[in-house]
Amino acid sequence: MKMMIRRLRRLEALSTLTADGRPRETLRVVVRCVCGPSRLETSKCTRMLGRNGLLIEVVELDGGLEGLTDEDLARFITSFPVEAA
Repeated sequence: MKMMIRRLRRLEALSTLTADGRPRETLRVVVRCVCGPSRLETSKCTRMLGRNGLLIEVVELDGGLEGLTDEDLARFITSFPVEAA
């Protein structure tokens, strides 16, 4: 199980690196309500890799940012696959 988790983390890290190992440029757009707690189970995220190598992430949060840490949000976003644009 530990080996599987390490492998998954390495794969997630690869999606944020260019072919030569540099951090990929990312444009992240988060659309959310102003109030209320976040409900990640009903939220959506789309991650697209453009031809120019730009990673575009569009996050539609159901609710506000109340009770949501940066780590929780990052974990939620990286749980979605990167698609070719």
